[in-house]
Amino acid sequence: MTARMTLLVVASLLGAILVYQMIAPVAPIVIGPAKAAIRPEAPFALPTYQPPAKQDFAIINMVPAFDPNRQPVAEPLEAVTTTQQPPDVSLLGVIIGPEKSMALLRSENETIPSSVTVGQIVEGWRLIRIEPGFVVFHANASDYTVRIRTATGLPQIKFTAPPAAPNQSLPQTDQAH
Repeated sequence: MTARMTLLVVASLLGAILVYQMIAPVAPIVIGPAKAAIRPEAPFALPTYQPPAKQDFAIINMVPAFDPNRQPVAEPLEAVTTTQQPPDVSLLGVIIGPEKSMALLRSENETIPSSVTVGQIVEGWRLIRIEPGFVVFHANASDYTVRIRTATGLPQIKFTAPPAAPNQSLPQTDQAH
């Protein structure tokens, strides 16, 4: 059998299959209704949502949202008494970063330390400064400094500010145009 004859036989078979595919009846495709998933009922009654009253939003609705003169609503300042004892906390450590600093404080009446950032209030005193080795609180025109507790009898660590990053400016080139 020559190559032409083989090619003719293969082409005839493919043609016959193609004709059969076009003539043969196709069984209809039946798609049944979709079945919804059955969810189990909640073991307890879910609370219904009660939206807040419209009066709660009166201050927001007073100024249109896209008014360029719109100012944020000022939060009420916390009332501070004039005879206030300094916070009864010990400083466990500080974390000083370029954008945010934190102090790890433990109150004498609490077992778990808490992290505090600048501006937060602890026992009526506002934390105003975090430095290596100490933090400063402010209330009633007076400041109160809390230093890191260290064990007695051990050499004390001298805290220094981290070295400043070297000035890495681009080298200047003298180009004549």
